[in-house]
Amino acid sequence: MSTELISRDQALERIRHHMRSNPLPIETLSVSQALGRICAQDLFAAHATPAAAKSSVDGYAILSENTASATPDAPVRFSVQGEVRPSTDSFEPLNPGTVCHILTGGTLPPGADAVIPFEEVTLEPGSIMVTQPVPKDAHVRGLGSDLKAGTRIVRRGEDCSPTTLSCLAVSGVLRLPTYTEPKALVLAVGNELCGLDDVPGPGQMPADNLLLAAGLLRQRSVADTRAEATANSLEHVVDRLNAAGDVHCIITTGGTGPGQRDFMLQAARQAGFTVLFQGMKLHPGKSVFCATRGRTLLFALPGTPWAVFALMHALVLPAICWLRGRALPAPVPVLVRPVVLPKAAPQGWERLVACTYSSHKAELLVTPLVDRTREARLDMIEAQGLLLVPAHMDTGDLLPMIPIWEHRRGHRP
Repeated sequence: MSTELISRDQALERIRHHMRSNPLPIETLSVSQALGRICAQDLFAAHATPAAAKSSVDGYAILSENTASATPDAPVRFSVQGEVRPSTDSFEPLNPGTVCHILTGGTLPPGADAVIPFEEVTLEPGSIMVTQPVPKDAHVRGLGSDLKAGTRIVRRGEDCSPTTLSCLAVSGVLRLPTYTEPKALVLAVGNELCGLDDVPGPGQMPADNLLLAAGLLRQRSVADTRAEATANSLEHVVDRLNAAGDVHCIITTGGTGPGQRDFMLQAARQAGFTVLFQGMKLHPGKSVFCATRGRTLLFALPGTPWAVFALMHALVLPAICWLRGRALPAPVPVLVRPVVLPKAAPQGWERLVACTYSSHKAELLVTPLVDRTREARLDMIEAQGLLLVPAHMDTGDLLPMIPIWEHRRGHRP
């Protein structure tokens, strides 16, 4: 594999190509188990919903043409014949001059084509008085009015949402194929790091990158995510990579630079990984690399919190969406108009710049967070997006922005 630096788009394409060749297994689940999974094939309504005309109110099932002459001065009387509940499974046809008491969700009996609500009739013992014509199909949910048989409910690569699953169930699809949930491991490399539940000793600090990277994975429905700190030595890192088990994604932070104590690339190779790409023309991202071992993807990120934050959104999270089986990455970059132009990237490169945004007419206006006199981590807290800044841009140009849906706080002076 060439060590020439590549663009972010090229990096994502290599990752996606690998995933197409090494998809996660598919398992069939019941609709009650599939929430949050990604559907593995197009699914269609097995039958119409409702399967017969049903009442949308509590009232009386009636034949509309029999009410054509009804007026307040000359009401039409109907005797009440029986009752239909949602659970009723056998129906007597309406006799001439009769109506049927019906509850919401009940199936219209033969001979009825409309429902008149309780509040629109005058009740008398054993009968009702109708004072105005009832239109045909009034307060009726017709056959297939919710879903017609054969309607596509979900496409391959889309989320199994509560709405989707409820539609599948009511239309007769009770089991569905889904992609297996991925498992992930996050390793923070550094002798100065201690576990998140440990009290830092002299010269130590909590491995905060574990909270950042593992938290973002869990927010993207990778619930089975382990997070550990490991010593910065070739032997320790190789051991942890070999002991990762059947995880589908490993993210490491630290140890990717050119220094003598940066072992990640050597450790990955010793652990049996093949480099997919090494370095991107992206700031931050020059030292990041991605490697594969069977179905397992390894993302080796720099150790600075800003680099972890930026590269998780720009590189890792789109890949995680594909890993889960999604057809498209999320979030997809959108075009925005900067209020002020940030510093341009070097020739042939891109820079990631944190920003907030607001809407103006049909556009999104973004404000780059470039004030270096304030605390640097506030940019990570307040960022609503990451601008992809090119080498050349003019005032008024639209720039792509990666939305950060997990961060909705927005910029406050």
